[in-house]
Amino acid sequence: MKKILLILLLVISVLTNAQTTIKMERDGGIYKIKCKVNGAPMKMYFDTGASSVSISLATALYLRDNDLIDKTDILGKAKTATADGTIVDNMVIRLKDVEIGGMHLKNVEAVVSSSLNAPLLLGQTAISKLGKITLNGDLLIIHSSRTQSMPRSKRDELDAKIRELFNNIVTDREVNYTILDIIKQIEITEELNEFELISKLKSEINIGNIDEAVIDAENWIDRFSLNTDSIRYKMEVLLMSAQSNLMSKKGNKELGMQHLNRCSSYFLNQSDNSDVYWSYLPILYYEYDKYKNNGFMDAVLAAKSSVKYFLKKENVTIDDINNNKHKSNALSLHFHFLEYNYYQYFDWINNTDNTSWTKNQVETINVCTIMAAKLGHTESLESCNQNNIDCKRLLSKKEIDLIGLDILE
Repeated sequence: MKKILLILLLVISVLTNAQTTIKMERDGGIYKIKCKVNGAPMKMYFDTGASSVSISLATALYLRDNDLIDKTDILGKAKTATADGTIVDNMVIRLKDVEIGGMHLKNVEAVVSSSLNAPLLLGQTAISKLGKITLNGDLLIIHSSRTQSMPRSKRDELDAKIRELFNNIVTDREVNYTILDIIKQIEITEELNEFELISKLKSEINIGNIDEAVIDAENWIDRFSLNTDSIRYKMEVLLMSAQSNLMSKKGNKELGMQHLNRCSSYFLNQSDNSDVYWSYLPILYYEYDKYKNNGFMDAVLAAKSSVKYFLKKENVTIDDINNNKHKSNALSLHFHFLEYNYYQYFDWINNTDNTSWTKNQVETINVCTIMAAKLGHTESLESCNQNNIDCKRLLSKKEIDLIGLDILE
C-alpha cells in the first residue's frame, strides 16, 4: 500500500511540475496578466485573437528612456488595421525578454501603437512561445515541457546530428529543414549554444526565412560576439545579419549596412570562404540604395567587384567569355546582377532628370545581357532570343568598355 501511495505521489509531482497555473485579473470581458518586459513589471491584456504583442507609444518610450531597448531592437515597420479599418504603418520592435509565470520568452516581436495610451496586448508572437495552454475562467494553465530538462545524452545526440548535417547546409535544401526541426526539439527545454544558433541562422537564411533571421542574428551577436573563439563565426553572423536586415521588410537597414561594413575587410582578405559574401554584395547594396533612394551606382560598383572576384577565382578572362570558351553559373549570375543594377541606375537618372534613355545606356544593358548569356544564364539567353540578339557574336572592345570593366584591371 505504501508503495502504491509513493507511486501516486510521484505521478502527481510530475503532473504538477509539467504545468504552470497563473491567475489573471478580469477587466470587463477580458483578462489582464502580470508579466515583465525586459525586466519592467507590466500588466497586459491576454488576447489569443491578436496576431502580435502590441504596446503603446508611452510604453515604448519608457523602455527606451530606461535603456531597456535601443536602436538595435528596432526591426522595421508593419502594416496594421485600426478600429475603423484604416491601414497604417507601425514600428516593430524586439523585446529581448518577456517573463510570464517564471517562463522567459526570448526575442518577442511587438508592434508599437502610434497612440500614447493604447492598451497593451499579449498576442500570438508571445503566446505561441508558451507551448500548449488551457484557459479556465481567470486561470491560464501552461502545459510546458520546458519544466522538464533534456537528458545530457539526448542533447549531445541532437548536437552531433546538427554538426553532421552542417557540411551539406548549402548544397542540400532539405538539410536546412531537418536542422530547424532538430533545433525545435532542443529549444523546448534548452538554450541553444553558439554552434546551434549559427546553424539555425544559416538554415533560416538558406530557406528564405529572413524575418526570423533578423532576430536570431542579433541574438547571436548579443550572446556570443564578445566571447566567441571563432572570428570566422563572428564575421559570418555579421554578414547574415546584414543580409536579413537589408532584405527583410522588418529589418533595420542602417544596422544591416553597419554590419556589412564591419565584416567587409575580413572577406576582402580571405582567399577562400568568401563566395557567399561576393554573391550577396550586389543584392545588399541594391537593397540599401533602394532604401536610401539615392540612385543605384553603389550597387553597380558592388556588381563589378563581384564579377572581379569570380573572374579571379575561376581564372577566366573577358576574352575567354567573349570567345564563348567558358560557362559559369556564378559569373553569369553576376553579369546579370550588373545588367539589373545598371538598368535601375539608368532608370533612376532618367526619371530624376526627366530624360529618355540614351543609345549608350541601351547598349550597356545589351552588352551585360550578352555576357551573361555567353556564360549560360537562362534568363539572359531567353532575353537575347526574344529580342533577336546574337549572344554568340564577338563584342568589340568599344562595346565591352561600356560596362566599365576597366575597374577590374
